[in-house]
This record gives sequence, structure tokens and C-alpha cells, in this order.
Amino acid sequence: MDFALNRILAVPNWSFYDPKLCDLARGILAAEQVQVHYCQGDVDHQRSVIAFSGQQADVFRSMDNLAENILPLINMNVQNGVHPRVGALDVAPFVLLNGSESALIEETIRWASHFSLRFDLPVHLYEKAARAGQEVRLPHLRGQLGVLIQVPDFGTVENPQWGTAIVGVRNFLLAVNLNLVTGDIHRVRQVAKELRFQRDRGREELKGVRALAFDLKSRGMTQLSLNLTEPDSTSFDAVFEIASNLLAEEAIFVSGTELIGVIRDEDLAGATLLTIDPSQVVR
Repeated sequence: MDFALNRILAVPNWSFYDPKLCDLARGILAAEQVQVHYCQGDVDHQRSVIAFSGQQADVFRSMDNLAENILPLINMNVQNGVHPRVGALDVAPFVLLNGSESALIEETIRWASHFSLRFDLPVHLYEKAARAGQEVRLPHLRGQLGVLIQVPDFGTVENPQWGTAIVGVRNFLLAVNLNLVTGDIHRVRQVAKELRFQRDRGREELKGVRALAFDLKSRGMTQLSLNLTEPDSTSFDAVFEIASNLLAEEAIFVSGTELIGVIRDEDLAGATLLTIDPSQVVR
């Protein structure tokens, strides 16, 4: 098998929002042999997410071109947003769609080393690309659960303009937002905390679910952000029912849902309550 023909998905998350960014990214990717599934940003998060798939070589070449054009637009000294972040390219996950996972891991590590040298910034590898004995979990590497004490895999000193990057190979996940009719972030945080508590107590419907609450001041609303990291065993509809019931107990109601990135064809049957654009479906 020619491992260069791996079919993969990239979902780079940039700590930057500008309405013109997605036009720029789409223009760059239009010249590449990749399929763009998603490109959107949010002013409160100060974050833009791009999801695209294709043959492995094409995807990594596209990542080089995106980095060359997007990084110069970002300055972490002036970027503020509600979403946790460590750098301009906060996280760059690669997901195997078809082919050899070991070949994807090898190429991801090579690309991370090249990216670190090219832009003079440190890179932490995560999940399946992480070195033996190193921290693999994204929330821990971001410092969301305490100060991280770990030497980067590549580079040393945090770049004053672009910070640090986290790059790796992970399984498929669903990233979804529930937009809520309330401005009371404290009650939404309590619901997020309760979801994490029930998950940790072993509630099967919440297996692999991460939950955070965000205050969207520009829209006068709040958001419950969910990552379903084990969609093979956890459906969005089941998670939505649990979350919406907890929110209703706080007199908070869901005004809409958002899928950030992509969803697999096989996940659609369990995501009937999620707003999905056809371009977001990966088959």
C-alpha cells in the first residue's frame, strides 16, 4: 500500500476571527486538491475553525499554505476570546479516514517539527502522536486543569506573537454548541459541571463528553459547548436530551445548535436534533 495515499481530515483551530479569514482560507484551499467541509469563526471566541479532507500529502501541503498566510495575521498579545487557547494555531488535529494510522502519525510528527522550525514556536504533540510518557490530553496541555509542567516536543521558548501550538492525531469527535436563551453564565457553568460529574460517575450516555460554558456578550446569550470524543458509543441526541433537561431545571432553554467542523455519515442517525449542513458530512 502507498501510505502517501492515506485519506485524512485536518481541523486546525486558529485563535483569530475576521469575517474575511474564511474567504482567504477557501481561496487558498481552492487551489489544492482537498475538500473543504467547514470554515467559520466567532467574535466572542476569537477563534476560526477550518475542516478539510483529502489525500495525506495534499492535506499537509494545504496546512503549510494556510500557516504561511494566516499566522502573520495573528498577534496573541492583542487577541482576546472566551475559548481556552495556548497559541495562534491553538490545536491542529489530524484524523485518519482511510489508510495507515502509523503513517499518519509519522507524517504528523514530521510536520510538527517542520512547523516549529519554520515559525520559531514550540509545539506539543498530543493524543496518538504524543511521545511515550508525555501528557496526551488536550485540556491538560492547554493548562485548563492546572499549570502544565512539560517541555515541548519541538522548540523551547514561547513565541511572543504566536505562543505555542498543539499538534496531533486523534480519533473522530463531534464538536457541538448549544446556544442558550440566557445571559447567566454561572447557571450554565453549573450545568456543564453537572454533565462532567455524571460522566465521571459512569453515566453511559455521557461517555467521553466534555462540557464547557461560554459567555457570548456580542449576542447577549450563553453557550454550552460539548465535545463528544467517543461518538461510536455516544449519540448527540442522547446527550442533548440530558443537557436540555438539566438546563430546563435552571429555566434555561436552547435556541439553536451548531456543529463545529464535521460529522461522519454513520453518526447522522443519532444526531437528528443537530443542525447540519450537507457539506459537513464526511463519508
